[in-house]
Amino acid sequence: MSERALRVLPWLWPVLLTLLITAPLLAPGYVVGYDMVFVPDLTVRLDLFGVTTAMPRAVPSDVLVAVLDEFTGGQLLNKVVLVAIPLLSGLGLTALWRELRLGGALTGAAAATLYMWNPFVAERLRLGAWALLLGYAALPWLVRSALRLRRGAGWPGFVLASAGCALTASGGITGLLVGGLLLLWRPRVKSLWPLGAAVLLNAPWLMAGLAHTGNATTDPDSVTSFAARNEGYGGVLPTLLTLGGIWNADVVPGNRGDLLPIIFAFVMLVVSVIGVVLRWRQDPVAGALVVAAVITLLLGLAGVVASGAFAQVVAHVPGAGLFRDGQRYLGPLALLESIGFGVALAVALEHVRLYRVVGLTAMLLPIAALPALSGGGGLKVAQYPADWEQAQQAVAGRFVPWPFESYRAPSWNGRRPLLDPMPRYFVQPSVVPDELIVGGHRLAGEDPSAREVATAIRSAVRDKTDPTPALLRQGVGWLVVDREAGGPTPPSLMPGLTEEFSGPTVTVYRLAGTPAPRPHALWRTIVVLAAWAAAAMTLIAALVSVVRRCYSSVHLTGRGHSSWEH
Repeated sequence: MSERALRVLPWLWPVLLTLLITAPLLAPGYVVGYDMVFVPDLTVRLDLFGVTTAMPRAVPSDVLVAVLDEFTGGQLLNKVVLVAIPLLSGLGLTALWRELRLGGALTGAAAATLYMWNPFVAERLRLGAWALLLGYAALPWLVRSALRLRRGAGWPGFVLASAGCALTASGGITGLLVGGLLLLWRPRVKSLWPLGAAVLLNAPWLMAGLAHTGNATTDPDSVTSFAARNEGYGGVLPTLLTLGGIWNADVVPGNRGDLLPIIFAFVMLVVSVIGVVLRWRQDPVAGALVVAAVITLLLGLAGVVASGAFAQVVAHVPGAGLFRDGQRYLGPLALLESIGFGVALAVALEHVRLYRVVGLTAMLLPIAALPALSGGGGLKVAQYPADWEQAQQAVAGRFVPWPFESYRAPSWNGRRPLLDPMPRYFVQPSVVPDELIVGGHRLAGEDPSAREVATAIRSAVRDKTDPTPALLRQGVGWLVVDREAGGPTPPSLMPGLTEEFSGPTVTVYRLAGTPAPRPHALWRTIVVLAAWAAAAMTLIAALVSVVRRCYSSVHLTGRGHSSWEH
């Protein structure tokens, strides 16, 4: 391999791996599954901002999708997100590697491979946690910008990377943890206001959550349901250390527990630990990443080693349920192990004769340990039924999806489980079911409106009572029935329904009676929208600063001067 090829390799390698992961998913159609739900056009509605009685689980990501798909359409945006997750992860690790000057092209490419291609990415992608994974992709950029801030560089990069992390609450917490530790570790930053700006970027989900403290406690049984699992690696701890352990066994790659993947995983873990030890001795700032990784590892273990105490915490402390799925916080551990893997490899290559052969082998080792991620790791392309568009036009008010369950496995999606897409697909707002069934056990939700609807419907099925009055009290005037999802049909339980539309897969009914008005609480709306305004102004300020710097650089270059001369 020529020296020129080695210089280009670190930037082309993430592109190649991205294509290897996503190429089959770029065919026409939607890639949806579990929590990844993209629709043709998610309408910008007030309820997406977190002002309703429902907990703000998709704040601010749903608003971002609703705005962007006005320009791209939902299908294209779906593809862009799928490509962006691995591509930004790999390019970010490559940029960080160059910033740290830890080794050459082969070692940097190996580190990027491990960060892009590991069980955490595979399992979370299959689970549809696209917003969390975009935050994961932003982590290397966040670390790079924090290190530059410590050396007196500009702040916009740190703010923009923090915005990438803040697409979800868990990603925002991870970003604040990593960014805060790096800036506060043996402080050299003259001003810590960029960290305050990062907090403002997390204000939409944070203030929406605080506005729901009255119903923000969580079913204590969810701790054991979402606890990390042993995937055949000798216990939960080694499973987490090899970046696996997701609570849902159905999304674990099929070869994860095979002998060779286990051997490869532990080889990479040992090499990573050696590299971390070597790096820690050379750079005290590396200790901040170690602390972040240890904290997130402990979060992953909390539901296993202290399930009883943790269950009491989530049952009584509002917002503590954010940590019940502790494995989703493993991003800093994956980043630390990837850097350590590259560092140890760089040291090893200094003492071997066939260093390029060894380097290329190390680059391919994460792929050999997890071949199932190739081609999307079990994700497939699907098409929404044609009659949904017609059904959408028939709904003229707040509706309830029927059956009133969070997930379903429709035939049009190959019977793959999927969070009910109707609340996003339809223009009108809906009462969204938030109870989850995990391992055959039903976990209670937090939204009182959804709870009343669910109770009324179950009573109707069990006792043959009419749920119409309860639905009308919640402002519901319409039912949208997924015909292939099974269960009793609404006309058998609710007299006076008027069929407004019927297609091959969906039927729309109008309830008899007038739905009660459902105004949003004024104080909650003001608080939440103020948080959105603060976050938006912070992001705009960072973007304006970047544009101004780019303009200044181009202007100076055009006059024959280099910006480095000033």
